[in-house]
Amino acid sequence: MNNENNEQVLTSEQNNNVDFEIIWQGQPSGLWERFLAILHLNFTVYQITKDELIIKEGFFKRRTNTIELYTLKDPDLIEGIIQRFLGIGNLYVTVDTHSTNQTQMKKIMLKNIKEPEKVRKMLRDAIEADVMERKITYFDKV
Repeated sequence: MNNENNEQVLTSEQNNNVDFEIIWQGQPSGLWERFLAILHLNFTVYQITKDELIIKEGFFKRRTNTIELYTLKDPDLIEGIIQRFLGIGNLYVTVDTHSTNQTQMKKIMLKNIKEPEKVRKMLRDAIEADVMERKITYFDKV
């Protein structure tokens, strides 16, 4: 009986250290964020895995927001003139709540991302792969 309890403890410990493959990881890289990075004070991290978009923010109170990729739609890129000069941009992604009320859909912003066009395409491809893997089909209203 003790042996069984030990096996359960080992299994739960293994589950706490879940490994997942990070496809892309980055931080905001605007002028202010670059200054904070030099001081090691830039605490926002964006990650794309094969299943989730992960946004970690905060120092004293760390908040991790995970969004399943299959719920994301239409990654858009917006670059201001200064952002284009710095090689950064903002990515906006719509979170589809599968609600009939379109006003409940929210947008998530990944702010001041380096190589934004490359990251947008990578995110779009990861969303498409996750939707295909889960065999999800969408129907548009006419």
